[in-house]
Amino acid sequence: MAKKAANVVNITVNSVALEDDIDNFNLSVTQETPVVTSFADAGPRRVVSNYDYKLDISGSADFASGQSDATLFGLVGNTSGVAVGVDPTGTTAGSNDPNYDSTDVLSAYSISGQVGGAVKFSATLEGNSALTRATS
Repeated sequence: MAKKAANVVNITVNSVALEDDIDNFNLSVTQETPVVTSFADAGPRRVVSNYDYKLDISGSADFASGQSDATLFGLVGNTSGVAVGVDPTGTTAGSNDPNYDSTDVLSAYSISGQVGGAVKFSATLEGNSALTRATS
């Protein structure tokens, strides 16, 4: 399997394409696996339970209307969540090109920079519904 370059990633938040601002992303899924070991077990035994996921994104802040700052700061206080799409290969969903779709809420947003340097942003979006992986 050929390696896929991350420079073709497509990320949308609330129908706004943010990939032109993003220079780093991380979609992580954490599976709950509580230990249910009893005295009769020879080792640990776990029950697979629910999962949680989050999307961390960062890059150069764009303060134009409809870009990263307006889109992400606009989610502060939004409790129902918005549609988020992560397309790590930059192509239509296919057997070798999964797309991840979800409804997320904003849990953290920050902007930072040094005087004379670029203003950067970072945000964490956390799942507020099922995470789907489309391959067609």
